[in-house]
Amino acid sequence: MMVCVDASLVLKWLTYEAGSDEAIAWLSVHADDELIAPAHLPIEVASVLREKARRGEITHEDGMEALRLLDSLNIRFTWDHELTERAFTLATELDQATVYDTAYLALAAREQCELWTADGLFARAASPQYPFVRGL
Repeated sequence: MMVCVDASLVLKWLTYEAGSDEAIAWLSVHADDELIAPAHLPIEVASVLREKARRGEITHEDGMEALRLLDSLNIRFTWDHELTERAFTLATELDQATVYDTAYLALAAREQCELWTADGLFARAASPQYPFVRGL
């Protein structure tokens, strides 16, 4: 089965934070699934890791190790102009300030798969219209 994952979920696999145990259990259950995400996920993850390092929550070395772990997850990254346009439209439709989150939604809709997120606010905003959006 194919599953789209967002940065909020992936970060819980890579650094210990609230919800990490649940996220790791989810990953175990979905070990045989093909994970997909928009191509911006690594940069989004790296930005959060950098902010955590800047605040002293993790070390620079911890952040680098997390990025290596990200690479080992074998997430298939994809991007094209169609996704950009669809993400923009979805952001307008769902009244989202940015298109980062709706890019995951656009990809999941196109691939006809579930989108899993640890972002409760986004899940609550999107799931009424898009029932394939699942919150951790």
